[in-house]
Amino acid sequence: MTSRRRKLEEEILEKISVGLIERLSELGVKPMTITVLAFFTALASAVFYYLGANNPVNYFPAALFLAISGSLDAIDGAVARKLGMTTELGAFLDSVFDKLGESAIYIAIIASGAVGKFWGALALTSSLMVSYVRHRAEPLGVNLKGVGFMERAERTIILIAASIITPFLKHALEISIILISILAMVTVAWRIFYSIHALRRPASHKRS
Repeated sequence: MTSRRRKLEEEILEKISVGLIERLSELGVKPMTITVLAFFTALASAVFYYLGANNPVNYFPAALFLAISGSLDAIDGAVARKLGMTTELGAFLDSVFDKLGESAIYIAIIASGAVGKFWGALALTSSLMVSYVRHRAEPLGVNLKGVGFMERAERTIILIAASIITPFLKHALEISIILISILAMVTVAWRIFYSIHALRRPASHKRS
């Protein structure tokens, strides 16, 4: 069920972004440029999240930059494929910048005092672990794509929605961080048990 949901999400995203991908490809915008822009907009988002604790209005630009960063991160690979410029280096840097940007946002939220340190740290750790478990399992032949329900897209959507609500509902951001923490940890556990089960089966029966 989760794999079908993930496939549907990807198809919807592709249909929405196809025009932008075509336009960027026509302009010859390099995939690495998009990757770097996604990283710096994530850093801009982090700055506004840090300022948000003192002035909740800052959560609006924080959410805006986060949305832009997420959108750019979602299409850089598509642009690379469109231009025939996919490389191992590009995939490596995309993954690294992705995690650095996301970490900066959570660190800024924690440092601002907008959320409790425990839940903030748990949200950061569990978010990184969701991806880490997948990246450790895939070289072993276990495909975890779509396994669980708190990948980066879901985390980003929840955080954006909470950021927009927070200026009107004070604890919305903290509630969203708690929600992300719990659901991401459930996803980590789900992926670990799924991987254990898959690795115990004969290779011919592993998920393709």
